Amino acid sequence: MKKGFIILVIVLIIALYILNKVSTARQLEFTVGLPQHVSLQGGNISFDLPLKAQNVSSGSINVKSADFDVMSAGKFLGKALITSPQTITPNGATVLIVKVNISYFDLLTAAGSIINQFKGGKVGLLIDGLIYAEGFQVPLKQSFDVDLPKF
Repeated sequence: MKKGFIILVIVLIIALYILNKVSTARQLEFTVGLPQHVSLQGGNISFDLPLKAQNVSSGSINVKSADFDVMSAGKFLGKALITSPQTITPNGATVLIVKVNISYFDLLTAAGSIINQFKGGKVGLLIDGLIYAEGFQVPLKQSFDVDLPKF
């Protein structure tokens, strides 16, 4: 009887630990910054996208990586990745740098859908994917506008 009780207690403690980590990872709040370090090379438009991650929980969150699709007007444009692990402190904020690559081909394919956005002086983008934090996948879907330079 004692052996079964001890095993049950251990299983409950592990389950509570996992639920706490999942809850903590899901409490991240994100804000997208303006693109930085834009470059045109090798058939791609590449830039760094600052993603401010706010941890509103009382525990630290370890972000291992992230993988996003970049879309505009419902059309796929490219991929965005976070490849360097970071820890977000309790009740703190950290800026994660997302590496974005948009191929010229995908941009041309989506051009018909987004040409009117260019005329308006800004392009609406959406990042949609997963952040891998605390051993779990946390979905993130965030839209933002990029102002275009006026000529």
